[in-house]
Amino acid sequence: MVVIKFLGGAREVGRSAILIKSESGSSCLLDYGVRFREEERLPIDTDLGDLKAIALSHCHIDHSGALPYLYKNYKVPLITNALTYQVSEILIKDLIKLSRHSYPFGYKELDKLRMNTLFLDNNVKHKIDEDFSITFFNAGHIPGSVSILIEVDNKTIFYTGDINNQKTNLIDPADVTEIPEIDSLIIESTYALKNHPNREELEKKFVENVINITDNDGNVLVPAFGVARSQEILLLLKKYNFRGNVFLDGLTKKVSAVYFDYPNKLKDFNFYKKAFRDSQFVTFKNRKKIMKLSKYVMIAPSGMLKGGAALHYIRNILEDPDSAIYMVGYQAEDTPGNILLEKGEFEYQDERKLTNSNQNIKIKAKCDIDYFDFSSHADSSQLLEYVEDLKFSKNHNSIFCIHGDEKATTTFAKKLTQRNFNAVAPEAGETYKL
Repeated sequence: MVVIKFLGGAREVGRSAILIKSESGSSCLLDYGVRFREEERLPIDTDLGDLKAIALSHCHIDHSGALPYLYKNYKVPLITNALTYQVSEILIKDLIKLSRHSYPFGYKELDKLRMNTLFLDNNVKHKIDEDFSITFFNAGHIPGSVSILIEVDNKTIFYTGDINNQKTNLIDPADVTEIPEIDSLIIESTYALKNHPNREELEKKFVENVINITDNDGNVLVPAFGVARSQEILLLLKKYNFRGNVFLDGLTKKVSAVYFDYPNKLKDFNFYKKAFRDSQFVTFKNRKKIMKLSKYVMIAPSGMLKGGAALHYIRNILEDPDSAIYMVGYQAEDTPGNILLEKGEFEYQDERKLTNSNQNIKIKAKCDIDYFDFSSHADSSQLLEYVEDLKFSKNHNSIFCIHGDEKATTTFAKKLTQRNFNAVAPEAGETYKL
């Protein structure tokens, strides 16, 4: 009998970790991330038994951040692809270096992780034990992201990871027709309660707003996640022939450079190259000069304004009625980005553990503030459509709704139950048998 145990990411967004155990006791972990709130930031501690492999869906810290912790006690292959590993290492190093929270691992464990990493191409079955294999499929979320098919003891389990089946400028969407017949589904529910606005209309509105600001000598700050979202914004500006100055700063520069080494992971590599030819990277030497310019767009992390290169520009932008700050990603509750959108005020306190800074900022925004939902997750309608289009084997249609808050996961499970699926929203620590 196959066992599925949810170690995190259940009725929450963060610390995604799922243990799949075969009847013989062999096991495989799907993701192993951290969460950024509360004390229990790591997945639930459990006996991992005869762990044969760890399969990573993508690089985001809520899926990858706790991986080094496993290498305190285990020496098993981490199975991923080269792009996902390379960006994961960048993000985990930043986590170790800059986090206000002290994690029980460091560079030593990260080195062990690197030495045990194996790369797997999409659509190629990889055997990890007798009658136990995994296969990757494009998840459409960010470059390198995959959904994972697990075949164990004649059962087939499909884990979507973070999934996107809408068209974007950076990568191809997930293709449900690629997925073979399955017995069980583990699916994300991040936007299970929400439908995104029409993508094309949203892109046009964003570019129109940017042009209006820059034509009137203002500047636009786009705080964006350095992984995928920043590059998506750059591509859509190019798509609509924005002719003003576009700059990229911070982590965005490093990740963008990595993507150049993986042209097959991008939707249109030639278009990607053209967009970067028409933009400029900010350096330490030219940053002050750029800050004195007008009529530019600055794309810089962090996406929730919790730190990062965006802070170099935000004070000047906030105090300028002709300028704008356009948020383009999810804003977690009580983050500076969320507070800015809700109250029109920017509140920030720098307490990073490796700096001597203790800077408090509280500024009432005079500039234009707006939010554009350029999500890389499937929304409610898209998730339902995806599930309906999957092929379930006869008499098997169990679905586990995870990676969303309690309301999102439970409501999504209820909707699926009403469509005659056997759906549940598991809680962290719960075990299910197939």
